[in-house]
Amino acid sequence: MRGKFFSKVGRTVAVSMVALLCSFAFCNEFNYLPADADEDIVVQVVAHRGYSGAYPENTLSAFAGAYAHGAKTVEFDVRKTKDGELVIYHDDTLEKVDGGETTIADHTYEELLELDAGAWYGKEYAMERIPTLDQVLNLLQSTNMRMFCELKDIGEDPEFAGQVYEKVQQYGLLDKVVFLSFNYDYLAGIKAINPDQPIMKLASFGKSTLPTKYPAEYYGVNMKTLTPRTVRAIHEAGGKVYSYAPETKGQMLSLQRLGVDGVITDYLEVN
Repeated sequence: MRGKFFSKVGRTVAVSMVALLCSFAFCNEFNYLPADADEDIVVQVVAHRGYSGAYPENTLSAFAGAYAHGAKTVEFDVRKTKDGELVIYHDDTLEKVDGGETTIADHTYEELLELDAGAWYGKEYAMERIPTLDQVLNLLQSTNMRMFCELKDIGEDPEFAGQVYEKVQQYGLLDKVVFLSFNYDYLAGIKAINPDQPIMKLASFGKSTLPTKYPAEYYGVNMKTLTPRTVRAIHEAGGKVYSYAPETKGQMLSLQRLGVDGVITDYLEVN
């Protein structure tokens, strides 16, 4: 009974968020900025897990908030439940929302509906649920936003990448999506389905061999390890460089001077 109640709440939140999104009208473009951009040019800012600096991450509120604050691209994380539902959640465990050490894969979707994904951030966000990929795509479909869809490393699962790709395809959003992952096998799976679908190889270490070892259109690199040599190598290979995750305007400026094409950040105000 409780799960059904929360399902109704989730639908209500989704409807409210769609209404909010539709009330903000502006044209979004996926801009490419040259590597020699000067300090007066702002690089592309991607809302990490939605506007997670001001809302509970990876919730419908965070995605609607990102849109409302002018984000042109939003990033989110996909995992799979015990019963095969694709849901949006970042962490390896559910400790943040229930204090425990179980994982998304340990629970069915109905069981996850019992959890509050917003109260940990603030009481005003109590009753938020862990959203499904369907709910997020349905929400963002009403916008012109680009999407960075990260496939979390859930281990050996030959169907995972294809399932995520198919879901995005069902919503007609493939032209707005870049698929991301630290697990390059997932990205290779996306390319096997559609060689023209853009992918982003995520990397904790910004080695200049990245574009040779992991061919991709985009690279998401930890800002602490990014060097001019790596930025140059990626640009020479025809790729674009995104760095994560600056928290201050000073860090943003440093990355801008490195020549990155974009940043993935919790704080949209760093722009």
